[in-house]
Amino acid sequence: MKLNTFYLFGLLILSSIILGVLLDKIILTDEVLVNGFYNQLSLSKIEELIDYKARLSWINYMVLPVFYFVKILLIGIWILSWTIFFGHKISFREILRVVIKAEFVWLIPSLITLIWFHFIDTSYTLVDIQYFQPLSLLNFFSVSEVENWLIFPLQALSLFQVAYIIFLAIGIKQVLSTNYNAALTFTIPVYGSALITWIVFITFLSMNLAA
Repeated sequence: MKLNTFYLFGLLILSSIILGVLLDKIILTDEVLVNGFYNQLSLSKIEELIDYKARLSWINYMVLPVFYFVKILLIGIWILSWTIFFGHKISFREILRVVIKAEFVWLIPSLITLIWFHFIDTSYTLVDIQYFQPLSLLNFFSVSEVENWLIFPLQALSLFQVAYIIFLAIGIKQVLSTNYNAALTFTIPVYGSALITWIVFITFLSMNLAA
């Protein structure tokens, strides 16, 4: 059954919210927060933080649809501009649908995080959660030995980025009615340029905020 683009987007949001709630309730528990901030804040401050988190956690789920909407819209516009540049005829709605489908790839790391800390590494800390990024380049390094400005790029570059590109290419292959090699040749530089721009922007921002 071919889902309407709107319902596909709704399914993406619903799945993200469910995973977010599970991570919040099962993994990012009050005990983890207490242990994580024990040497930095007083117990009363930590209790205030936990209460603040409990009262305002719903805001994160309210913002989530906006985050996805903006992200998908920007990626869609970026891809559309390149299709126009190369003379391809494709509707913006078709591009958005391709991007929405590819976004489901990013639910897998959250699912892995949930499984990993709930069943495998059960003696985890807040820092472990913060820097846990499955199948990323960061796994090849010790976080304590990595410069702060390098952490985000190493987290961002993962096998899930490869999977995302592959799913984008599959979708573009279908809407452009071309072969997979041609779709992949188009997708890699288009998405790759957007990814590099985003990594450079976030890294530059983090370096300036840390200065």
